[in-house]
Amino acid sequence: MSYSSLPTSKLFQLTALTLSLALAGCGGGDGTDTIAPAPDLGVTQPDTEDGVETPITELNISSSKLVDVEGNTISSVDLEGAYYEVQVTDADNEPVANAKVTFSIDADGVVLSQTTSGSKLTDSEGTARIFLKPNAPEVSGAYTITANASSSNNTAIDNLTFAVQATSVSLSALTVVDSQLSAGGQTSISLTATDTEGVAISGILMDLNASCGQLPTQATSDENGVATFVYKAINTDNTLCSGSVLISASTGSSATKTANLTVQVPEATSIVYTANELTLGIQNSGSSATGQVEFTVFSNKTPLANAEVILSLEKSPLGLTFGVLGNNAQFPVRTDENGQVSVNIYPGTTPGPVEIKATLASDTRINALSKGISIASSRVTQDGISISFGKNVLDWSLDGDTTPVAARLVDRNGNAVPDGTVVNFTSEGGKVSPASCSTIAGECEVTFSTQNPRPGDGRVTILAVAEGEKAYIDKNENNAWDEGDVFVHNIGDAFRDDNENDTFEIGEFTYPLTTQSSQVCENNVQQFIQLKFPSSSEAVKLAFESRFISDFVSPNKPMTCNSDLDAVVRYEGIQLLSNGNGATFTLLDDMSTQLQSQEIFATETQVNIRINSGGFYDLNPMPSGTTISGSVVDKTANNASCVVELVGGDDTIPDSITSQKPGSNTGTINRFALSECAAGDFFKISVTSLKGKTTSKTYTIK
Repeated sequence: MSYSSLPTSKLFQLTALTLSLALAGCGGGDGTDTIAPAPDLGVTQPDTEDGVETPITELNISSSKLVDVEGNTISSVDLEGAYYEVQVTDADNEPVANAKVTFSIDADGVVLSQTTSGSKLTDSEGTARIFLKPNAPEVSGAYTITANASSSNNTAIDNLTFAVQATSVSLSALTVVDSQLSAGGQTSISLTATDTEGVAISGILMDLNASCGQLPTQATSDENGVATFVYKAINTDNTLCSGSVLISASTGSSATKTANLTVQVPEATSIVYTANELTLGIQNSGSSATGQVEFTVFSNKTPLANAEVILSLEKSPLGLTFGVLGNNAQFPVRTDENGQVSVNIYPGTTPGPVEIKATLASDTRINALSKGISIASSRVTQDGISISFGKNVLDWSLDGDTTPVAARLVDRNGNAVPDGTVVNFTSEGGKVSPASCSTIAGECEVTFSTQNPRPGDGRVTILAVAEGEKAYIDKNENNAWDEGDVFVHNIGDAFRDDNENDTFEIGEFTYPLTTQSSQVCENNVQQFIQLKFPSSSEAVKLAFESRFISDFVSPNKPMTCNSDLDAVVRYEGIQLLSNGNGATFTLLDDMSTQLQSQEIFATETQVNIRINSGGFYDLNPMPSGTTISGSVVDKTANNASCVVELVGGDDTIPDSITSQKPGSNTGTINRFALSECAAGDFFKISVTSLKGKTTSKTYTIK
């Protein structure tokens, strides 16, 4: 390593060390003094004094000038532009590198380019320059450009005044590649900018305009003076041009150049069904009374306005009309500014699919059919509602035993009612939450849970109601209620029959929507039976009538009917409640009659036992999910082994048990087979509720 390559501080340390060694050597050895050679400090750096950098104390702009692209000094600027160049020096007139120079100009019309910040750094020669150019041919007059240099907290400023000469620009005629365009087509257009001597001028900004369609707002000439742009014969709102279109290009003060081209009248090339699937309820169904479908006409890929379309009804259920209410004949319409035609649909009284055809009047071979339109749903009918429980025997000994309560609704045609049909619930005891639900695909669900109030008989009446229509016999087969038709069984005001005696009594809950009528509720169920299944036995017919009245008429307040189709349809369900804390056991004979003697004898090979809830609800079964088991203990030494087996009934209380009528014993019955049992052996019956409470009874075999 040479000395010149080391920093100054290292040179000083090395020189001092050498000197120390030289002094230490004086008088040693043979007495010869040794002097270290002078270090090589290398070439002295600029702006340094004895190897130390000299700070800049003064900054000057020693020169400023305009030069053309070839570096020649000029005093005026034309449309070609020029460079403004400055040199920055220090107090000794030496160039200063990396000084920041900020340029500005005093008036509009001339722009500075080649930098986004408006500033440049000087190079090794202390020079910085920026390009300036008039932004339009007509710009002229005196301008002043200023340079502000800064470095090491020193500044210098200089400016230069120069002239701008207006440039006379000539535009050539517009050249249109295709002056006969199809609808929605496009073409390239060009023109050339020159000076008065015919020399091409680059950078000329031209304003463009079209009487219809789309053009760039501006175009700029290239190095050959040529500006090229594309015209599209379609407006920004997607409407198509047609006929003569005027194109113009202008540089402002210069003369405007124009050209005409012709766009052919658009022709409809396709028609498409552009609406979503649509499902409507039949007339007077309580759901949507009308709907709208849409077709779009295109010219190539662009929507076409003012095209004539013929709409016709190709397929529809009875009574459906379209366009205007009552019409089912074809009719012409014209597309709107978006190329669309829309048509209203008015359902009749019958469900079914719908097809509407849209045909181009200009070419009947081009058409489209609607998709996914159906008249599918009506209101819930009187005999089209039911409710069901996830389980119908809950443990009433605790709060919060729950079961889902599902409602299912159909119209008179067996179709799911419209989504959003509301079913309201009320309960004699416990809690129904929420109080209502809205159907999806004809079904919805709420939750019933145990809590106070608790009915004394362990039977909770739950009423579900919905606004719908009465079941009727369609005498004239038009799927509509009208003169001559009769109700299967008229219904009026609904109430909740808490005591289950099929009779309204003051104090029982009445559904608020009442008929305000006082007519008799006529019964035509027998007529309905003769229509539906006339060959059935009288017993079957009587059973059906009884069930129809029980399920779909009751609970009904007498003398509240009218002749309107509208009705509050209703359905009741009974939730049984039991005490899971205990059970009672009753021995029965083979006819399920209670035995007078509640004892088991060695001569018996079978034992029938009815299991009921303990305590207050002793007519009800144990809660759903309770398990049942039987066992024996052989207490006799007779060389025989007493064995028990469950041969009848469930080993677990099922989710659903027939609720029967109030006062009926709904306990579950199990049958056990006994084998080789003798007097003195034990038979034990046990039940365990879902919360783990076990109740047992042991019988000594007699």
